Amino acid sequence: MSDIRKLPAVETRVETGPVQFGDDWPGTFIRGDNAFGYAMHLEIILDASKADPISCAVLRGLLDDLRASNLMNRKGEQ
Repeated sequence: MSDIRKLPAVETRVETGPVQFGDDWPGTFIRGDNAFGYAMHLEIILDASKADPISCAVLRGLLDDLRASNLMNRKGEQ
């Protein structure tokens, strides 16, 4: 699992959606509570999918990234 990168707190809560740091490319921030739900539904779809192996591998990588937000999975790392 990737390390969690901790940044200073911001004044207002950051919601799921596009985020840009300085002049860098915008990325998509997914709040942990949203990530858990997305991960659960993505796993259901992948388990029932007849998609090609490459697409499944890419989506499994996304699934792993979404699961990495779950602090309950990281108990021994903190």
